[in-house]
Amino acid sequence: MRTISILSVLLSLGLMTTVPAAAAPNEVAPDLGVYVGKYVFDKVEGVSFLEHPLVRAAIEAAAPAGPVRDQVYVTDAVTTPVIKVGQRLYVRSYDPASGGDVNWGILIALDGSKAALCYSEGVEPDVRGADWYAEGEKAFTLFLMCPSEAGEIEQTLGDWPIGPIPG
Repeated sequence: MRTISILSVLLSLGLMTTVPAAAAPNEVAPDLGVYVGKYVFDKVEGVSFLEHPLVRAAIEAAAPAGPVRDQVYVTDAVTTPVIKVGQRLYVRSYDPASGGDVNWGILIALDGSKAALCYSEGVEPDVRGADWYAEGEKAFTLFLMCPSEAGEIEQTLGDWPIGPIPG
């Protein structure tokens, strides 16, 4: 009996010392700021922007599972490089077959703590526009396409999703 207890203590200690090593994958991903000027599929230290664990977690938290969230990961889209907007990063993409009508964007805090997704299938004033998602649900609709420049983001969104919803 006593040898079994000693053996189980030794095994427990051995398992406890291996747990920190298993947590290492998040530590190898680079800071999000290094992606400024890069495209979403450009790898930095072996990790693309869309593969980055902080980006993936923020996207998963921003929009519910389904077509809007899935669209962000499409690989045949036309994509702008990642830009810095205040303490956030932004990237915009569109479906070339739609001529740009179907477009989407990712707006994420530099530390990856919060994100918002923009999705639009075209703009008809007062009918449809760009839907913005945050915290797992649609937050609001703007009757514009998803923005493509830092100035548009600052003007229409302020410092959201880090700060309060605009308007």
